[in-house]
Amino acid sequence: MGPCFLDLSLFPMDVQECNLVFESYSYNSAEVNIVWRSWDPVSIPDPKAKRLPDFELLSHVNTKFNLLYTAGLWDQLEVVFKFRRLYGFYILQAYMPTYLSVFISWIAFWIQTSALPARITLGVSSLMALTFQFGNVVKNLPRVSYVKALDIWMFGCMGFIFLSLVELAVVGFFDKLEARRRRTRRTKEQMLVHSDSEQQWLARVQRRSMPFEMYSGNDNCSIKLQLTNGSNTKGSKKKKINKLENDEVMVSGEYIDDISSKLFPALFLTFNIFYWFYYIGLSVSRSVP
Repeated sequence: MGPCFLDLSLFPMDVQECNLVFESYSYNSAEVNIVWRSWDPVSIPDPKAKRLPDFELLSHVNTKFNLLYTAGLWDQLEVVFKFRRLYGFYILQAYMPTYLSVFISWIAFWIQTSALPARITLGVSSLMALTFQFGNVVKNLPRVSYVKALDIWMFGCMGFIFLSLVELAVVGFFDKLEARRRRTRRTKEQMLVHSDSEQQWLARVQRRSMPFEMYSGNDNCSIKLQLTNGSNTKGSKKKKINKLENDEVMVSGEYIDDISSKLFPALFLTFNIFYWFYYIGLSVSRSVP
């Protein structure tokens, strides 16, 4: 059995090397000379043996060394096997479920903003399912202190689901702000209606009377009273209503959901392109003998 020093930074697209050493225990090179045969030094009779349940044998390289010990010079033969992990199992058991969890979290963008409990349940359930799936995958792996490719993927998907929950909070905030503005607008409209009724009363009085002048006993003092036209009042009311409509909130929950339904898939697609091109490229480069 040869040792394999695992480097899981590219897991599950990693490439591993295992060394197998042949060396005499009691006899040095003066007594025993160990060499590789000139024809087919390392042979694998069964081609099926190159493909294991989890790994595929890519190549093998044989070398010879002369090691100097205190008792003399020893011959050592070494063969290095290079294996590539078959990650089809992890595509089905890890990557595909995470895709579904992320896609399910996006359904909330098409649910009415008033259905907050349903949207929260959908997002939290997706996050919990993804966390549970991640725990099932990594529980059988060696506990290493560095980040693996699968960790990057899982944390990226968790980030997208978490951001969908943040988007839900933003939608709730703007909906609450819009409801407050609507209440304020209704109050102002009621005040305008009340003021308009008074102006209509004054307009009726104006239609029934003519401008007149009042003179006092003093010839130097006179008062002239003339009522205003009601058309100015109507124009002023229309301007006030238009101003209230312009003061309404331009950003609504539906608008944020519409933007998120396009932005989240675009960002997730970009994340996928960078992730797969980067790690598959590294895996292919390390697979070269």
